[in-house]
Parts: sequence; structure tokens; C-alpha cells
Amino acid sequence: MRFARQLVQTPDGPIARVIAAGNGTDTWHDVRSSVRRRARARGATTEGALRIAEALVPSSMSAALAHGELFLDAAREAADDAAEETRVDDVVLTNALDPVSYRDYMVFQEHFSFGFRWQNKPVPDVMYEFPVSYAGDPLTFLGPHDEIPWPSYTERLDYELEIGIVIGRTGTALTPDTALDHVLGLTILNDVSARDIQAREMTSGLGPSKGKHFACVAGPYITTLDEIPDDGLRMTARVNGEPWCDTSSAEMVWSVAEIVAWASQAEILRPGALLGTGTCNGGSTVEIDRRLAPGDEIELEVDKLGVLRNTLGRPGTGSWRPAARNRESNGHATTLHFLR
Repeated sequence: MRFARQLVQTPDGPIARVIAAGNGTDTWHDVRSSVRRRARARGATTEGALRIAEALVPSSMSAALAHGELFLDAAREAADDAAEETRVDDVVLTNALDPVSYRDYMVFQEHFSFGFRWQNKPVPDVMYEFPVSYAGDPLTFLGPHDEIPWPSYTERLDYELEIGIVIGRTGTALTPDTALDHVLGLTILNDVSARDIQAREMTSGLGPSKGKHFACVAGPYITTLDEIPDDGLRMTARVNGEPWCDTSSAEMVWSVAEIVAWASQAEILRPGALLGTGTCNGGSTVEIDRRLAPGDEIELEVDKLGVLRNTLGRPGTGSWRPAARNRESNGHATTLHFLR
């Protein structure tokens, strides 16, 4: 089964509607319309059926997932619905998930090994002791065909071909044996990076911030685990139609179940949380010594998960940037103001 969000034009601007498709079909159905139709068939008034449908199936995928099996049952019924009034023919997708939280891991050995070599550092033992992650900004997510902004402070914008793990049920203190019961499915993830500023800020010993928090892309849809083979998924990247990466998710050091289980230790994973696998081997430009340019079209494809297409915008202009502080002989920097 697949989940997505369709953009619908209204007088107040576009809104998102959750849609669903059954296994082995490309026919999408609007879940809210299906709930409304079924409520009317069971005696609800037109107004009552609309209130029920809007409450159970909001525009937010994360909010819908918070309704648990009530929503999931409605989505399954919608996917099996043969009613013409619920069918979506002209699908215009937005980001499949508006995550309640987002963290990204590094579980592809060749990619993270290259990252440390790039920084002239040895690969630390911790990469093989447990999955390591950074916390991203869940409010910066874009969807298919959205233009990816190019921040003014970077000259080295990069894509990252990853798989996103979508949490469907609340869970904590999970084990690899129980973790997958809490996963709704997988989606394609592009953890966009400003490589030059990222490399500089990470010399501080903290995780990336300005190098990451301006944009991230997920979609085009979420595929449930029952459609995912256990032997891995082919992952490819193309830039302006030219293949730049061809690899497999089977090369992960840590499995999906292990990532979820570790993330849940002493924490509560909530419906709509997104966990990234980190970049696949060869899944970014720095590893293959290529560069992106404004206007480039990025196509990220993963078996069973579709194709995620976006175009790079033009570099921003006119933004403020801090002036470097002078370091005094005692190692401290001085500032003339506290608030200004």
C-alpha cells in the first residue's frame, strides 16, 4: 500500500489531501472523500459526514497517523474503494510526510568513511558501535517538483540520496524484533546539504546546522513495509538525466529495525517521526567529485518508492553574515554589546 498527499487548489490557496493506493495499483483515492462517502451511507447527514471526515483525515499526514488504526483502516478502505467520487486522476503531489520530528543517521559505510577522509580524520569506532545521527528541522520539508533553495552563504550545494523511515505507531524501548511493528513504511529522502559551510561548522565538534536546516525533500509517496523486499532496494541518482549513482540499500551497516530500535531507547517515537538512513554509498556529489549548478534537475529513484524530482534554485543574495571576531592572546574574543 502507498500513502501520499495531493495538492488541491482552493480560493484560499492550495491545501493537502491524504490519498492512498492499494498494492499493485496506480489508482489513487482521496481518503477524506472515502470516509465522507461511507459516513453518508451509514446515515450521517452531509454536514455530519464532512465533520467526521475532516476530523479523521486532516491535511497533515503526521496528524492523521496520530489517529492510529482508525485512520489506517480508513486509508485501507479508501484504497479498495471503487467509487468514482473518491478517485484522484490528476495527481499533483506535495511532500508525502510533514514530519513531527526528523533525525538523520549515517549507516552506509563507504559514505561515512569518505566523509571522515574528506575531513582528514580516521573513521571512529562509534560508527560501528551504534547508529549515529543529527537532528534536522522538520519544518523545512519540500515535496516533488518543488524548487530547492540555494542559500547565499554556500557555493557547494549537494543532494543526498537516502531512504526515510516513517514511524506509524508510538513506541519506546523497542528491540529490533519489535521495531518494524511501529514503522508505517519507507519514502525517498533528499537531505540537502551546503557542503562548504557544513564542513566549517562541524570543525566545532557540533552537528550540522546552517549546512542542513534550509531544505529537505521527501516523497513522492510512502510505501508500506509489506511491499518492501528484505534483500534491499536499488537506489539511483540522475542529474539532468545523466546517471551519477547506482547502488543498493543492502549495503547498510545498520538495518531499518536497528535504527528504529536505537532511536527509541529512552525516547518516545511518535507517529509521523522521520528517521533517515543517511546517504547511500556514492549518493552525493562530493564522493564522485562532481558539482551541481543552479537549474540542475535532480532525480532520485528507489525501487518500490518511486522517483523524487526537484530543480535547484538560484543562489540567494543580500543576506547578512557575521563578521569574524578577533581572538585575543588569552584565547578569548571580546564583544562590545550584549543585545545589539
